[in-house]
Amino acid sequence: MTLQNVEQVAAEVGVAPNSIRNWFHDKVLPALPVILVNETPGPKPSDPKAPPAESPAPVARVGHGTAEDGRPTECPDCHQGPVWKNGVYWVLNWLAVVTFHWFSPERVPVQRFRCAVCGREIITPARARLAEARQQAWQMLKQLMAFSKFKLGLSDRRTVALAKLTWGWRISTTFVNDVTQRVGQKAQSTLARLKDCRQKAARVLMGDETFPRIVDGQALRAKAHSVGVAICESGLIRGVKAVRNQARDMGDLFKGVVGTGFHPKYFLSDFDVHFPKIVQRAITGIILLKDFVHAQRVINRHFDEAVRNVTLDVPKGTSTKNRNKQRNLKRRLLRKRLEPIRAVFIKAFRSGYEAVAFIYIEAALQMLQDPTCIIQTESVRTLHTQLIKFFTKHGQTLLFQFEQKATAGLVCTTNALESKNSIFKPFERIAQAFQSAESCEAFLSGVALMEDFDVKTRGSHPGTSAMQRAEINLEDLEARSFFEAVGLAL
Repeated sequence: MTLQNVEQVAAEVGVAPNSIRNWFHDKVLPALPVILVNETPGPKPSDPKAPPAESPAPVARVGHGTAEDGRPTECPDCHQGPVWKNGVYWVLNWLAVVTFHWFSPERVPVQRFRCAVCGREIITPARARLAEARQQAWQMLKQLMAFSKFKLGLSDRRTVALAKLTWGWRISTTFVNDVTQRVGQKAQSTLARLKDCRQKAARVLMGDETFPRIVDGQALRAKAHSVGVAICESGLIRGVKAVRNQARDMGDLFKGVVGTGFHPKYFLSDFDVHFPKIVQRAITGIILLKDFVHAQRVINRHFDEAVRNVTLDVPKGTSTKNRNKQRNLKRRLLRKRLEPIRAVFIKAFRSGYEAVAFIYIEAALQMLQDPTCIIQTESVRTLHTQLIKFFTKHGQTLLFQFEQKATAGLVCTTNALESKNSIFKPFERIAQAFQSAESCEAFLSGVALMEDFDVKTRGSHPGTSAMQRAEINLEDLEARSFFEAVGLAL
């Protein structure tokens, strides 16, 4: 079998002659045995043992919807027809994922429709439900990751393992890190809005630095930074900041938490010599207070130094063993004598003794000078001198605090601040993984916001959160929960 008049036909059709020859040799000649086989014409006979085939579902006319395919009768945009089918695609069964809280690779068909007039693709109710279920499933997974990072303090790899265990969903550590960054940045902006929200009048601001082990890898010189925390007397964390320069960054932190809704009158801190100067420059007219717990620690430290620095007069030639034995004996005896006087000082700072606190303090100071109460050794006289200097320097402030605590219930301890520092401590290792101080601030802001919305089940305020105790107006904050504040609400 050969071809004839190839050039003539190619000129008439407008193709190259070689394309006709290639078609003949590559397509026609190999198919001739199949075409020329001698078979009985007509359809093949059916097998009598095979089950009867199901009759196909009736197909509706174009433009008329049916309950089976969900086709609308008209376009919702132009209100005309007809509406054409536009193919079927297979998607994951997100409804099953949301219902059973377990990821499954099962796929379901989704029929697409398009308007023949305006060309708009029409979203059917079934397709809309699948899209909503898909978004809800991802939101629930992101909530799990946020809870793992900002509450449990798990690493990215452990968060991946947790998602695999609880959802059967394989995710990457990069995705976990991206979600952590986005949630932290939104939490940081939410904390910045706290100062302008309507809230209960808060009078006391507390601030401190904690765990100076955060390394800024993007700095010219790698340097460890501490973290500054600012809270109010309700235990509400109002700001978190990575401190490179104490005077500058702590001042910015204290200034940044003050707004129309929160303008503190007092600043409560320990006996650090730098914080009073920093906060007075940041907030005009604020009154400085001292923490009662740290005051008791200072007093206890002076008493321990008096016992430790006791002197010993022994005959010359006494062995070292006997010297140490007599020194330890004299220390035990001195501690036994000083313990009742120490108890009087500590009792002055207890609740209910505000009206007579300084009477107890003056009595304890007189007891230190009384030879009938305590032997007047060199260390005891030094102890008395140190306590006199301490109460001379801070006596007026402590007296004011005793009066305000008795009359107005002023908060005089930083126990809430110390507890917040202990909450941040487990997240120190995760914070070190961030490459910059800014990203570390965002992460710790997420930890702080999670703590603010966390409802405590024990302690002095069970069943309440810091947001509730501070009476923050959640409408002004535009969020009623942590997940709503960071954009992960269902």
